[in-house]
Formats: sequence, C-alpha cells, structure tokens
Amino acid sequence: MNADDVLIEDHNQLRHLLTQLKDTTSDEPRRRRDLLDQLVDVLTVHVQIEDELFYPAITEVSPLLGQSHAQHRQIDDQLAVLLRTDPASENFHTELVMLASTLDHHAGEEEKLMFAQAQALGQEKLAILGEHMQRRRRQLRDSKLNSARIRMKRETLRRLA
Repeated sequence: MNADDVLIEDHNQLRHLLTQLKDTTSDEPRRRRDLLDQLVDVLTVHVQIEDELFYPAITEVSPLLGQSHAQHRQIDDQLAVLLRTDPASENFHTELVMLASTLDHHAGEEEKLMFAQAQALGQEKLAILGEHMQRRRRQLRDSKLNSARIRMKRETLRRLA
C-alpha cells in the first residue's frame, strides 16, 4: 500500500463516520457522542501521520503544504465547536455539516492535487513511505499513551465553552 492509499483509506473511514453521524437525530445524543469520539480518534491519528511523515516527504514537490496546515487548523476549530455543541440539539447537525464540508474539501484537494504532485517521488518511495505510515498509524492506534492524549484532547475541547 503506497502513501496515497493509506491516506485515502483514512479519508474513506472519516467519510463513513461523517455519514453515520449525519444519519443520526437529536434523539440519539449518546450515539452522536460515540461516533464523534471515533471521528476524533481517527482524525487525530490521520493528521499526526500526515504531519510526521507524509508532508515532510512531499515538501519539495507540493506547494500546497501551507494550505493543508491551515485547513487542519480550521478543521480543529470546527471540531472544537462541534464537541462543545449539545448532541441532543438541532444545532449539532448544522455544525456537523460545516465540519463535514471542510473535511471533504480538504480530503478532495489532497486526493486530486497533492497526491498527483507526490507522484514525482516515484512509486518506490511512495511504497516505502506508505509502509512507514501504516506502521506509525498502528503504533498510534495501539498506544495507551496516545489514546489517553486523544481522550484528554476531546474532553478539554468539550469544556472550553
């Protein structure tokens, strides 16, 4: 699996979680919170492997890195708003749609533009990078310390109302 495939796999998982969240109603606050927690977990690990491995590897071939980092900050801000929104409220869906739109735009831009630019690295380098990204993703997902860090991030963002 090359680097692009690893990130596309994450993007698809995020899209699936967003679809599940959009399909919930204000009568399902617990389900909304559980799905949102899963979204935060996947997104946090995804952004970390992008920032640690993918973006540094494509610095020389992609002029879009600054824009991608800015989009990450925007996603974090929107995620914080959603985490502070009562999952039983109708406003939750509005905030969710805004986050989903930003995430979809970011993922689409990466898949259409940045991944094409990354091809300049060559298939061998992309395959090696993909292996490193998969390994790091597994490490982060299996790490109790990282899980605690993500849980603390979620709870901190929820309290910063």
